[in-house]
Amino acid sequence: MVFLARLILKGPSQAALVAATLAILGILLIPFIWLSGAAVGLVALVKDNRQTSLVIGMTAAGTTVFASLIFAAPSMVLYFLLAAWLPVWLAAYMLRTSTLAASLQLISGISLLAIAGLYAFFPNMGEYWREPMDLMAQQLYEQSQGQWSLEVLQDVKDLAIKMIPGLLVCSVLFGTMISLFLARWWQAVIFNPGGFGKEFKALNLGKTTAIFAMLIVVIVALAGSELWYAMLLVVLALYTTQSVSILHAVFDGKRLNKVWLYLIYLVMFFSPEVAALMILLGISDAWIDFRRRLITQ
Repeated sequence: MVFLARLILKGPSQAALVAATLAILGILLIPFIWLSGAAVGLVALVKDNRQTSLVIGMTAAGTTVFASLIFAAPSMVLYFLLAAWLPVWLAAYMLRTSTLAASLQLISGISLLAIAGLYAFFPNMGEYWREPMDLMAQQLYEQSQGQWSLEVLQDVKDLAIKMIPGLLVCSVLFGTMISLFLARWWQAVIFNPGGFGKEFKALNLGKTTAIFAMLIVVIVALAGSELWYAMLLVVLALYTTQSVSILHAVFDGKRLNKVWLYLIYLVMFFSPEVAALMILLGISDAWIDFRRRLITQ
């Protein structure tokens, strides 16, 4: 994918063409949206704000034309603008002027504010998805041939509907993080080979962020609501990233077989208990410093 990075950096028109094309492809396959965001993020990391705003404007214009011709939905560009390009521009600007940790803290903080705002002003947003989710629950019940209780499926569906504002925000957060990491990796490959790996493995979100994360976890445990569960998803995304950074640093430092690392990732996606341990690992690292303790032994 490095050839894409080199094409993006040739000029604003090339960057806009790549970002717009990837955005349209993202309608069919979501990872292309992350690539589109990464294209904007790379420009924001390497160029100044004027050129980045020019690229975003040209990308928006091109996406509007493509969306109109292919899908007859020019308003689709607003989704890409709010969910892909502007968040990664903000994250990349912070990374360009500060650290990776500060960039992740910024977009996570904004995500928490966005979740609070959505639940405050649009508490019934999830009701727009009730009809298709009712149909999905009924289909799952029929396909399970009575193995799953319809009442349980309905309860899960109702909870999912209430969680939709938080899920939407967290999906944007996750996509922004992926786009930012890819953009930074592209930048490192071209200008500083190996730099992103060192930067990522040294990621430290600090004690203040860990205390806020612990506060959210405690509130969820004592008086959980849809709002706080949604905020917990932000904590999960942020501190899973921190934990992955720790694991990569330890595996590289101890020269361990990476197969075990990938097995941990696989189990993490299917086990809530392992995901909880990942959060605990990331938060406790603020005080224990696992990298220093494990790698230097």
